[in-house]
Amino acid sequence: MSRYKISMNDARRLQKWALNVSGAERFLKNLPKLPKTKRIKAGLYVDYSIDESELEDDGLDYCTPEIASVWMADINEEVIKLGGVRAYNWETFWLEMGEDCEVDKAENWWELIKEKYQKLIKSRR
Repeated sequence: MSRYKISMNDARRLQKWALNVSGAERFLKNLPKLPKTKRIKAGLYVDYSIDESELEDDGLDYCTPEIASVWMADINEEVIKLGGVRAYNWETFWLEMGEDCEVDKAENWWELIKEKYQKLIKSRR
């Protein structure tokens, strides 16, 4: 059993805090939300889903749930994750690009997401 866990309500408050403090909110607010349907148009999407399994940690430290993610849908309706935002105990946040790659500022993070998106669009034509 985990020593550290947060409720979904706390996770939603953490989500609002991290999106605001990180600066990612201004880039994500104009993106459509990732639809839950099988048919999806090509483009960029945001997903604000919080995985309940990430609200408990392994007992060593406070949990770090992903509180937002950016996805791309290609012309074949394949969905690919481009980046995400994680938060830690109202202390810090991570702007991620894949595994083991964190970005310092929201502006740089967003530029890297757009670059990756453009490369993937060209490679999938």
